[in-house]
Amino acid sequence: MQLVILKNHKQLVNSVLEDTFRKFVLNHPEGNFFQSIDFFKLCKELEGFEAFLLLSVNNQGEITGSMMGVIQTNGTGLKSWFSRRVIIWGGPLVLERNKSHTTRELLKSLKEFAAGKAIFIEFRNLFDCEVLKQDFEWEGFQFQPYLNFLIETDDETRVLKRMHGNRRREINKSLKTGAQIREANSIEEVHVFYNILDTLYREKVKKPLPEFGLFQKLWESESAKIFVVLFDNKIIGGAACPVFDGKVIYDWFHCGVMNVAKGVFAGVLAAWAPIKYALDNDFEHMDFMGGGKPDETYGVRDFKARYGGEMVSFGRFVTVLNRPLFEIGKLGLKVYQKLKINL
Repeated sequence: MQLVILKNHKQLVNSVLEDTFRKFVLNHPEGNFFQSIDFFKLCKELEGFEAFLLLSVNNQGEITGSMMGVIQTNGTGLKSWFSRRVIIWGGPLVLERNKSHTTRELLKSLKEFAAGKAIFIEFRNLFDCEVLKQDFEWEGFQFQPYLNFLIETDDETRVLKRMHGNRRREINKSLKTGAQIREANSIEEVHVFYNILDTLYREKVKKPLPEFGLFQKLWESESAKIFVVLFDNKIIGGAACPVFDGKVIYDWFHCGVMNVAKGVFAGVLAAWAPIKYALDNDFEHMDFMGGGKPDETYGVRDFKARYGGEMVSFGRFVTVLNRPLFEIGKLGLKVYQKLKINL
C-alpha cells in the first residue's frame, strides 16, 4: 500500500489519479461533497482555506481509502498562528477490505503531515463512524458527541407534515406576506447575503466567518447554490449550500434579518430554501451540518429541530497536536467572544 499526499488539484491531475479518485468518491456509499474533487477545486487559492488530499493506493493502482481536509486559519499575524487547525468533513472514505488497517495508516500519515502546520485536528462526521471509532482512538483521537439533523426530501406534503406546526405556519405566512426565495442572480446579491451573515457571526455566533472568497467560489461553482430571501425587493437573508451527485444538499451557512416586517420570518425561509430545492430536484435529503453538543443548551438545535428531520449523533473525532498552543488559542477565542459581547 502506498500513501499519497496531494496539496492541490493540479497535483491530483498530474498524479493521473483524478478520474480514479472521482469514481472512488461517487461509488463509495458515504461519498460526499466535502471529500470530492469539486471541494478540492473550490479551495484553490482561498485565504485561510488550504486543502489537501491523502490517498491510499494498492499495488494495482486502486484507491482503497481517501481523506480530504482543510488547514484553516483566521486573520493575520498571531491570530492566524493560534487559529491553525485541520478540519475534515465527511471523511475518511475507506473500502471494506482491510478497513481498519487503511484507516490507521491514513490517520498516522495525517498526523505527520499536520504536525507543525496545525494545532489540532477535528473530524466532523457526516455519517455513522462507529465502526472506525477504535481505529481513531488507537491513533490518539477522542470521540465527542455532536448532533445533526437530516431532512428526508421524499415528498413535499410529507416533509411539511413532519414539521412542527409553527414552523410550517411561519413558512406559509412569510410567503403569503410577500417574501420570496430564489437563487442569487449576481455577485452583488451574494455580497449582500454575506454582509448579513457576517453581522450574525460578529454579534451572535461570535466565531470567525470564512472570507468572502469562499462564498464567491460557491456561487461560481456548479456544485453549490447560493439562495437569497427577499422582501419588498430587498435581500433579507440567504443560504450557502453545496450539493453532491444529485442526492444531497448541505445547509452550510444560512441567515436572516429579524423583524423585517410582521409575518416575515427570513431565517426560517433561508433554511427552507435548500429543502425546497432538494424536493424540486428529487434529492434524497438535506443535511443541516450540525446541531451542537447534546449536553449543552443550543438555540440553533431547537431552530433546526422544528423542521422535522431525523436527529443523528455522528459526533466528531479530535486530537490535539500542540497542547500549549491549543490552550492559548482557546483562551484567545474566549477573549474574542467577550470583546464581541461588550462592543
